[in-house]
Amino acid sequence: MKTIHEVLMTAPPAQVTRCKIAMVEIAHGHWDAAALTMEDAIRESEPGEWALDCMQIRDFCMMMDRVKCQGIGSIGKKPESGADQLVI
Repeated sequence: MKTIHEVLMTAPPAQVTRCKIAMVEIAHGHWDAAALTMEDAIRESEPGEWALDCMQIRDFCMMMDRVKCQGIGSIGKKPESGADQLVI
């Protein structure tokens, strides 16, 4: 998985600001906001490797938000909402 900085460096010009916003959200521990920002970037991008990298960052942010809210024990459990999430 690439880091948010690597994703920013390869971002299409229209998505640079969005990636910068996600980077700041991650730095401040706002994992849910970062996941939503990356979701918007995915939706507005052409399918390809960059969008896949964004999906991985989004999934990681969702997982970290879950850990922040429910603790490390929540990683192996299925999400209550029924949405697909990364399970380690």
